[in-house]
Amino acid sequence: MSTTDQTDVLQTIRDELAAIKVPGAQEATPETTWADLDVDSLDLVELVKALEDRYEVQIADGELKKIESVGDAIALVESLRS
Repeated sequence: MSTTDQTDVLQTIRDELAAIKVPGAQEATPETTWADLDVDSLDLVELVKALEDRYEVQIADGELKKIESVGDAIALVESLRS
């Protein structure tokens, strides 16, 4: 996947986190962890649903447990789209 696509996924994640009122969402980088952003499991479920809808992918619960950072989420979306 190209850098443009990665940037698009990153911006989508930022926008979705901002929409659910996560402080600092727009400053998130791929290295930012959910703990850094104080994202709880409910926030993560909302984010995953938004990513599934936006990118037409299906993220299994088992995959969800492995996502600990913004970068992990980007990589997962990329792998499901390819």
